Amino acid sequence: MRFHVHEQVSFCWMAVVLLGAGMSGIGEADLAAQESPGQAEGAGQRSEKSPNAADVDAQIGRLIKQLGDDDYFVRERAQKELAKFSFEAFDALNAATAHEDLEISARAKYLLRLMRVEWTTKEDPPEVERLLSDYEAQNEKNKVARMVALAELPDGSGISALCRLVRYEKSPLLSRRAAIQLLGREPPDKKHVGAIRSHLKGSRRPAATWVLTYLRLGDDPDGVIKDWTGLVEAEQKMLKTGRTDTAIVAELVRLQIGWLKAAGQNDRAVAAMRKLIELEDGDLQKLALLLGWLHEEKAWSVVEELYAKFKPQFHENSFLLYGLAQARLELGEQEKAEATAKRAQKLNPGKDPEQLIVHLMTAYRLQNAGLFRWADAEFRHVIETDDAKGGMGIAARSWLAEMWHDRGQDRRAADMLKALVDPFGDEAPDDTDIGTPALEIERTLGDIRSRMYYFFACDAKEKNLPAKHREFLDKAVAVDPADLDVLIACHQLPEQTPEYRKKIRELIEKSADGLRKDIKETPQAASGYNQLAWLIGNTAGDLDEAMKCAETAVRLRPQNGGYLDTLAHVYFAKGDYENAVKTQVRAAEFERHSGLIAKKLAVFKKKLEEEKNRKK
Repeated sequence: MRFHVHEQVSFCWMAVVLLGAGMSGIGEADLAAQESPGQAEGAGQRSEKSPNAADVDAQIGRLIKQLGDDDYFVRERAQKELAKFSFEAFDALNAATAHEDLEISARAKYLLRLMRVEWTTKEDPPEVERLLSDYEAQNEKNKVARMVALAELPDGSGISALCRLVRYEKSPLLSRRAAIQLLGREPPDKKHVGAIRSHLKGSRRPAATWVLTYLRLGDDPDGVIKDWTGLVEAEQKMLKTGRTDTAIVAELVRLQIGWLKAAGQNDRAVAAMRKLIELEDGDLQKLALLLGWLHEEKAWSVVEELYAKFKPQFHENSFLLYGLAQARLELGEQEKAEATAKRAQKLNPGKDPEQLIVHLMTAYRLQNAGLFRWADAEFRHVIETDDAKGGMGIAARSWLAEMWHDRGQDRRAADMLKALVDPFGDEAPDDTDIGTPALEIERTLGDIRSRMYYFFACDAKEKNLPAKHREFLDKAVAVDPADLDVLIACHQLPEQTPEYRKKIRELIEKSADGLRKDIKETPQAASGYNQLAWLIGNTAGDLDEAMKCAETAVRLRPQNGGYLDTLAHVYFAKGDYENAVKTQVRAAEFERHSGLIAKKLAVFKKKLEEEKNRKK
């Protein structure tokens, strides 16, 4: 699918790091020649010349104890000896930073700071090198963002780097953050499991233990669930130390809930959900994230418990109230649900852009949840509150029209946009800027007119009015010859003259060339690949190129339903109806309430069934 008004906003938690105190002692030169994790794969493991591992661990343990000796010279000697071990002593020193003896804790922190880590290796792909080249110079928030980016790299190419961060990131919080990224993705395939175990083998850090325990899930689910309960309890006890936080504990609990549900232990899963509520402190952003997750889990009764604990926060936030309203709707409490929705709509009653944006984003969320009547009311509130020529009103009309188009109500969609463009008059140039700066949306009057004519054309096609269908498409392409949906519809018109076919083909190739240029300039942006695949996959372009682009877009954004829809269309165009259906089913899972995706899925299924019957 090509057209996306905007995308959902995702949040990532910030890590807060408590910096340890340092002490004077040995110089950095004493450690300069020591090996770091990036310089040798499996750093921290024993070399062939190393003595027995148990003896080394015992020696390191004795030296750490001597860091707190009453004799200053004993402390200094132990510190210098520990420095020689470098990363062999990393785990023990890291644990010692929380020692009750402040002298031991401070010297351990100092030794850790002297260990200079090179986060990249010569085996890393270029994208990993780019993300980690200046990792040490970043603040905590940016470091977490780099971890997220590593986790999202295709084919698991960031997994090894994340393992290094789990094991050698000196901040206990950030080590845990890296582990959360490994735990929060799809289970690694066999080729990565061995690498993860190799990277984390022997590490005593809690974050490494989580990941290694997680890897046992396929072979020993009952054992992992039992062990995980202990890990969660241990992490919860750490909350007061500053080495973890409630967001990390909550992530571990969510994993536990998923495994409990998969094992059919629903009562224990609900009890764990209540533990999530206990972890909340009333922060609106955190509440919104938890509410969204509870919706995904369809834990409607738990939503009521969340509301009972945080009523004041719910009553001042429309997103939370609508979430409660939906839960009540799912529980069959229609009257209470409607009353809650009305209360939500009355929040943010002013005309300020900040308040109108809340209504717009709320409408978009409601649309994605399939609550179209409530979404319609929110869109209309913005339209009625803002002037017809105001940026927010224009955005609301545009998005509402797109929602109606997706629901197959093309005449309503076209009339909505007609009401938007009519006040500008026929003489207003198509390049008139009517974007919404507050939402960073750039649109022209021509963009809106083109979509209006396209919706009129769709309505005419549905009513079997071929002449009107062609007339409105001609008007649309005249206004905006680069609208991909319009070009595709023009290409698919029956009984085209050679001149008309040539004209449309040239416009398609011009748009395709522009998209290829965009891809070359921003090769990591999935949008360009998706749009090019959508255009040439639905016309007479090179289907192999379309397939390559569609697959790239999905690899870059694997959970985007619109991009999966495009890939399904390309499979269909290539005659691979089985993969078209499979991919469209995945698209429908991410876009559960999209009418267009559901409609095409029915078409693909019908064609697959016909093909199977033909081959019998």
